[in-house]
Amino acid sequence: MDNLRRDRRGYSMTFWAVFIGLVLIPALAFAIELGRYFYAISEVQKAADAAAVAAAAEINQRVFQDTGSLTSTSKTWANAQSYVNSNTFGLSAKGVHAFVTGIQVSGGDNTVRVNVSANLSILFPSVVPNVTVTQTGIAKLRAFTH
Repeated sequence: MDNLRRDRRGYSMTFWAVFIGLVLIPALAFAIELGRYFYAISEVQKAADAAAVAAAAEINQRVFQDTGSLTSTSKTWANAQSYVNSNTFGLSAKGVHAFVTGIQVSGGDNTVRVNVSANLSILFPSVVPNVTVTQTGIAKLRAFTH
């Protein structure tokens, strides 16, 4: 009877060792990687929102007052990228750099949209394929009157 009881405990310990090794540890690693992914996405979104506000501040007010059209100035792109750099410092320290990939000014709804992209592949193991995230920040222009 004692041998049988020891054998059952041995099977139980083997089961739990295999379960922890093949299920719990990979699940924990996956949860950590997902958390890292969503953190990076939120940082890129924060940078896109800040870049949209910065780009909106560089809309050519004289052209708008004269013609009613919204046009960017020569500083719009640089100002947006500067705000992206300032708001992705945590990612930059990990080797991830975000870039402004597009700015659209819409006179119909008085908005500025800024697309910001970042390649997050460096944050993940080499088995994960290319992970590029693009987020769009939107700023509404309210101060202009024509």
